Amino acid sequence: MSKGSSKALFVELSEFSLLVARVSGLEPPFTIEGVEEIPLNEGEEVVRSTILSLVGNPKIQYAYAVCGIYPPTRVVRRATLDNPAKTKDPAYLPEFLKNQFKIDVATYAMSVLNANGGGEFGSDKASGKELVFCGAPRVDLAREQQRLVDFGIFPTRVDIGSISTVGAVLDYQQLKGEKSPTLILEMGYDDAMVLVCNGKSLDVARPVPYGLRSMYPIVQKELGLKDEESAQKLFGSATFDFAEMGPTLLKKLMKELQASTGFYEVQTGQTIGNIFLGLAPDNLGWIATTLSKTLGVHVLKPNYEDWLEHQGIKVANGVDLGNLGPRWFGLFSLMGNYAPKS
Repeated sequence: MSKGSSKALFVELSEFSLLVARVSGLEPPFTIEGVEEIPLNEGEEVVRSTILSLVGNPKIQYAYAVCGIYPPTRVVRRATLDNPAKTKDPAYLPEFLKNQFKIDVATYAMSVLNANGGGEFGSDKASGKELVFCGAPRVDLAREQQRLVDFGIFPTRVDIGSISTVGAVLDYQQLKGEKSPTLILEMGYDDAMVLVCNGKSLDVARPVPYGLRSMYPIVQKELGLKDEESAQKLFGSATFDFAEMGPTLLKKLMKELQASTGFYEVQTGQTIGNIFLGLAPDNLGWIATTLSKTLGVHVLKPNYEDWLEHQGIKVANGVDLGNLGPRWFGLFSLMGNYAPKS
């Protein structure tokens, strides 16, 4: 099997689904030739056959792909070093991670980035005291990679999707001349991640212990359903509009967000202007709308055509990106080049 024997893919694997873009190649310049969402509840063999049909070569066993993953245990943390010079000692950052975040590098695979610009820490003279630690337990990264392989995907690169999404949002803000900070909210089943980015920097990164499952008991109570399983099924369908119940369902989450945004705005003097809801299926778009009204911010809805053109990525005739919801930005973010422009 050679990389030229078939089309290649960009793939995003989350708790909810598999988002796939078929491309003419993995190295720019390339063209997006098709996009598809593959539900994970269809079973491994169905997913695998769909993947291999997308690349158009029935003789191969695996499709080459750049992959973004979102293990629920992933770590994205922001930190400020009191004395950056101490990082010359190889033991300093592992000890810092252990003391500050209870992370043992023996069991976690971690990267250290500059909070401003996103470059690898120590790789350039711009390295400072503002850092971002990102990674996940090694066992969970191996599990996610094995899932991809079982789906017929041969990963040529695997990214923590949260980081590429931050890069894409920052790049999109710059493209559109947006000066206000954006709050990125990545919703999972059991928790959420709050990321605030502004200019060229990731300013806030913290987990929040409220995910979609925290809303099921409230749905059950409010609608008089017999059990939480019934609430979950209704919540995951597109047949019921939860917008009116939004403030009740999101009450605890909103308190967390108001605390985070309030502290950030006091500390920086910057007012958050936008919210971007990542990962959540399209039928949960009411979450972003409800939070935007409560927080007094706009919902960021990227124009994919504009951003992809800005990145030098072409879209084939017949590929309609206009109907894709905001969560697809995570997939497209894997395609972006966020290196500083000379």
